[in-house]
Amino acid sequence: MKQVLPLIRLQLMEFFPFAALKNTADAAAKKRAKRRLTSTFVLFLACVYMSGVYSMGMLRGGLDRTSYTLVPALMLVMGSVLGAITTLTKSGTALFSASSLDPLLSLPLSRRTVVLSRIFSLYFEELLIQAGMLLTAGVCCQIVIGDLPAAFWPVLIITVFLAPLLPLGVGGLAGLFVNMLTARMKNKSLFTTVFSMGFLLLVMFFSFNAGTMFNDMADIAGSLQTRIFSLYPPARLFVEGLQGNLSAFLLFTGLSLALLVLLCLAAVKGFAFFYGAINATASSKAFRMSRQKRSGMLLTLCKKELRQKLNTPIWIMNTDMGTVMAIVLTVALIVVGKAPVVEVLEEVFGRGQQAGLLFGLVIAAAQCLSLSASAAVSMEGKGLWLIKSLPIQADTWLRSKLLVSMLPPALGGLVCGVALTVGWQLPFWNVFVIVGLSLLVAWAFSVVELAIGLHFARFDWENPAEVVKQGGGVMLSMLVTLAFLGGGVALFIFLGPMGALVLCALLLLVALPIRLLLRKNAEKKLTNL
Repeated sequence: MKQVLPLIRLQLMEFFPFAALKNTADAAAKKRAKRRLTSTFVLFLACVYMSGVYSMGMLRGGLDRTSYTLVPALMLVMGSVLGAITTLTKSGTALFSASSLDPLLSLPLSRRTVVLSRIFSLYFEELLIQAGMLLTAGVCCQIVIGDLPAAFWPVLIITVFLAPLLPLGVGGLAGLFVNMLTARMKNKSLFTTVFSMGFLLLVMFFSFNAGTMFNDMADIAGSLQTRIFSLYPPARLFVEGLQGNLSAFLLFTGLSLALLVLLCLAAVKGFAFFYGAINATASSKAFRMSRQKRSGMLLTLCKKELRQKLNTPIWIMNTDMGTVMAIVLTVALIVVGKAPVVEVLEEVFGRGQQAGLLFGLVIAAAQCLSLSASAAVSMEGKGLWLIKSLPIQADTWLRSKLLVSMLPPALGGLVCGVALTVGWQLPFWNVFVIVGLSLLVAWAFSVVELAIGLHFARFDWENPAEVVKQGGGVMLSMLVTLAFLGGGVALFIFLGPMGALVLCALLLLVALPIRLLLRKNAEKKLTNL
């Protein structure tokens, strides 16, 4: 333990590099420290923002003193599912990557010390997410409900530290075996991504529980409770703990600690096994000039961008999750049927006959929560000099990033549009409406996120997660997108089809000038990067 603590301290200094800001005179080092500190702060702020919006919406929308504990329970589930998926994609390389592990192993430190400190690094990242989600939900409950049980805050605060353990244990163990199985595959990153997306699809289908989505709107609390407890059974123990049931909360604590111990034992006892398997490489493929095909510069850059994205699982998981959610939502709507959905929308918003247009807008918006354009510039990393040295027009380089960013929403809009039109027997032009909305929203958000990404570009990262999950530009893009999506839905609720037209006009009004400025200043921006 005495050896582990200094390494844990070093891990914490990576998240909070105050010492580097205070003691170093190197301007570049100070800039890196400021970026790291900003990324950590923005990650926490984004979780606070999302939790605050959802929590206040639920508490003001129908949950009362008998059901308010479902708010922190839902935040627990959201943070845990996100944590499990993230840990699954990165645990193998984070714990056993030879490039960053070998220097530590050359020091007089035991394998157990090094592995435990790395598990703590994964834990602390998930701790930031859970703290932002759960504490904000608790504050919202305190504001709206008022007098809470005596056990509420102690249980909530302890759960903030326990909540990352379950997804860390499950996702970490699964990630070790997934990385081990795919290590010798020629496209191992792509297979890891496919497995992770499959896991996400199962979670989404299970959580939507399509057969009961719109069946009992009068009992929202009961329906929400059933869905939360079915998706994440430990949430039941957490809710009972908030209500004062000590034995249930002790069971939740024991389960969390047991999974952490299991991950630590597997990583430490099986160190040689996992290290060798995860760092194995596929046999190389001989280069043949005949395999190379001539193509235009834009197409070549698009292929390069797409290839890099497909080989970065965490990038796909963070930018294409919206498309997966939109497809799952579409399937759920088809299973439920048009009549119940129209009836609910008519009763709640008075917009039942415009259900097709409303969900076309939702499908288009849901896919654009965080597009790949927000991190695309930074993902060039230390290889940016290659782009600068080639005879490539800067605007062509930016266009390739916009097109790749728009590709998943475009395909998702087509799949969802055809499926919803056929499943609900809507007029054929509904397909073009959904695809058109998806393209417009994806283009506008890609332009805005690309501009933000250019402004906050950083190329000194060692792991893609530093850019995709912790980059200040990515987090700011998510906050801007969330705010804009909320405004778009509100416009439709109040104005109907006219609201959709106003939203499209606003998108063009905001994104078109930014795109023109990017085109005009592209060479200057690329030179200054």
